Amino acid sequence: MDRADFIKFVESVSRNPVEQINSYKRQERPVFGYTCSYVPEELIDAMGIIPVRMLGRAQTIQSAERHFQSYCCSQVRSLMEEFVDGVYASLDGLLFAHTCDTMQQFHDIYKKNFPKAFVKNINFPSRLDGEIPYNYALAETKRFLKSVEEFTGRPLSSDSLKESVTAYNKNRTLLEKLYGLHLKYPVDIPSRLLLQSVIMTQCVDKREANKWLEQFLSSFDEKTPEDSKRKRIMLVGSVNINEEVYDLADEFGAMIADDDLCTGRRYFSTQVSEPTIEGVTRRYLSRPHCAAKHRDVHSRERWLLELIEKRSIDGVIFLYLKFCDPHCFDYPDLRKAIEEKKVPTQLIEMEQSVAQSGQLRTKLQAFVEMIS
Repeated sequence: MDRADFIKFVESVSRNPVEQINSYKRQERPVFGYTCSYVPEELIDAMGIIPVRMLGRAQTIQSAERHFQSYCCSQVRSLMEEFVDGVYASLDGLLFAHTCDTMQQFHDIYKKNFPKAFVKNINFPSRLDGEIPYNYALAETKRFLKSVEEFTGRPLSSDSLKESVTAYNKNRTLLEKLYGLHLKYPVDIPSRLLLQSVIMTQCVDKREANKWLEQFLSSFDEKTPEDSKRKRIMLVGSVNINEEVYDLADEFGAMIADDDLCTGRRYFSTQVSEPTIEGVTRRYLSRPHCAAKHRDVHSRERWLLELIEKRSIDGVIFLYLKFCDPHCFDYPDLRKAIEEKKVPTQLIEMEQSVAQSGQLRTKLQAFVEMIS
């Protein structure tokens, strides 16, 4: 495999995961869709089910308008559009994790409209620190696991869980290495490849994803780092499937050096410390959290400032979906904390179901010129 093969593969899967799902179904392998990165994938994988991340891609919203108001986020409306249109009809089940009110509403509406589907909601707590949230999350994880065991007709095997945790931890290590190599080789590893690679690993059996990543990353073992003077931009937000932001950063002589996205670093940060249900649960509570969760008032600020310093970030773009209340609530304090460290910021609001206008290009170009 050469680098071109890897790039072709991740582009194909990240842009069209439906074909990947259908290929698994042709192999008679069960597939669960999941809507949030707080769903404990290791447990699903250990039960012999492939978890695939659901990211709305519908460009026209019509059917979903009967179920959601226009001021609900485009991620949920796009997903509902695809489910109503039967795009993901081959899925064996759909899994939710409680984060924002809109996603919770999505669970309720989906369950009502698809009463025969296997649908489960994992009610992880909003407060993540301390033993009380952990004990609650552990009980919720076990309740969820029991329903999956009933679905498959067999109990969870400790050996299967150990193998699954090993595969997932390896995947996190490989993605971390990819992010690091991107800083050294921003031409050979363009910014968009970070986004595409993370989405690919969310849609593919982790063992297959690991093989692709290992072979690609090993091709840089003897390569001399590029002499790059690119300005480093970090993205902050929730989910994102838009590649244009990454491409424009590269086009204007900068780079997306890192991110705080659940289609990015938040997905693979923090390893599972032990291959047990308890270890898996602790990992999901201890990883860098999204805006819908909290530890204390300033926990998100501390994490972002630490990442900015570690990666020598020159500017931060808040890449938000319109009407995403949790991230909008966080924005004023995060912006203030970052700009107090003399790091410029830019807010860009997007809709997942709408093609971007020329305003995005103008904003990106102006921002790169400002930090340069």
